[in-house]
Amino acid sequence: MLKIYHAPNTRSVRIVWLAEELGLPYEIKAMEFNPKDLLSDEYLALNPLGQVPTVDIEGLIMTESGAISQYLLAKEGKGRLEPKPGTREHANYLYWFHFAEAGFMPSIGAIAQHAYIRPEADRIPQVLAEAQEKGTKILGLIEKALPGKDYITGNDFTAADIMLGYDLLLANMFGMLGDNLPNTKAYFERLSARPGFKKATT
Repeated sequence: MLKIYHAPNTRSVRIVWLAEELGLPYEIKAMEFNPKDLLSDEYLALNPLGQVPTVDIEGLIMTESGAISQYLLAKEGKGRLEPKPGTREHANYLYWFHFAEAGFMPSIGAIAQHAYIRPEADRIPQVLAEAQEKGTKILGLIEKALPGKDYITGNDFTAADIMLGYDLLLANMFGMLGDNLPNTKAYFERLSARPGFKKATT
């Protein structure tokens, strides 16, 4: 049984969503995004950085949402939610799959920290402004990639949409999906209408 340590609106959303899309049985270990849960001795024994997600896959402990997703796809996916490896389509899929975390999340994370999470005295306006500027540029890149497609890599939903969809969940929460991004807004609406997304975010 897949056990997912999950806190609302964190990267663990990706893993719950993926499990739903693949039809995997799983158990949620509910966490709160606060030191009481994330820095408890019990949790730090599993994830020394005190972050989510962590998963227990039949005794195999994994962290990092991208790595967990790739492992679950390889173990349980049976070719679903990703193009055939070695194809050009797969290369494009890998780009967006990893771009979501390596390219987009640093800006989203900085916005979260310096606009919402940190005590006001610890927030750095310049860091926030730079993150907002970079995030806006990235959303413009996504906007240009979407015309003529239902999803980020084409007309088929893939795990890259799960990775990127989490970023857009936060961008939407931060008021970044304006009317100047009609393709991205419509894309996010398609993603958020999926039952797996709803299950992962409620």
